[in-house]
Formats: sequence, structure tokens, C-alpha cells
Amino acid sequence: MGAAYFIVLEQPIVGLDTSMDGKGLAHNVADLDWTAKEIGVRPISEFVTMSPGVAADFAKSEGIDIPEIELPPAEQFLPDDGLKSVRTLLNEIEAWAPGGKDTMAILADLRDCERILRIAADHGVRWHFEVDF
Repeated sequence: MGAAYFIVLEQPIVGLDTSMDGKGLAHNVADLDWTAKEIGVRPISEFVTMSPGVAADFAKSEGIDIPEIELPPAEQFLPDDGLKSVRTLLNEIEAWAPGGKDTMAILADLRDCERILRIAADHGVRWHFEVDF
């Protein structure tokens, strides 16, 4: 299956499908983060956070017995901050020479992010990425 990034909205938006593949982002996050830093936008991985419940479930699924501790809530981000990074990366990656990387999966994921975050911005709904393993 492999890892995949997905967007979690602070609250649902009626009619918005937030599904996305997310594997293109997850498999190329190191290169995307390097590119983001080079072009002066916030790296994708800096938008990743996890709710306490998801963190506890993940630890249990990995056989990690963690004591009952209070974890901080998932950090939420403004959609415009994510849109700036996503749109700048989209423009940059569209200009990459074909054949070096599988840019189709990366571009598809970034376009899904742009679609979701644009609507989230219209509704004033904050967001974050989570990673599915």
C-alpha cells in the first residue's frame, strides 16, 4: 500500500470531496521539501500534524505501549498558507524536464490539494496534512 498524505479539515464542508491519492506527495516529500526551500515557500512536511487519538491508535498498531499522556491537539493551518506552497510547487514541477521523476503523481496530488484548499479558503476552514501508513 505505502504511505500517503491526505488533507484533514478542521470541520467538514458540505459537498466537498477531500479524497486524494496522496502517494505522490508521500513518496517524494524529501525532494518536494528541498524544492520548496529553494524557491522560498513552506515545505509540505511542515503542514503535517496528527490528532492525539490518531497518534495513540498508530502507536498501538505498531505495538508501542505508551503511557496515558495528554498529547497536544493537532495544529491547524490557514488554507492560504498551504495554497501558497502548493501553487508555487505546482508551477515549479510543471516546468521540470519529463522523465527524471514520475511527476504525474506529484502533480495530481498537488492539484487535489489546490482544489481542496481553495474551497477551504472560501469557507474559512483551517486544515492540516496527516500521513496514512
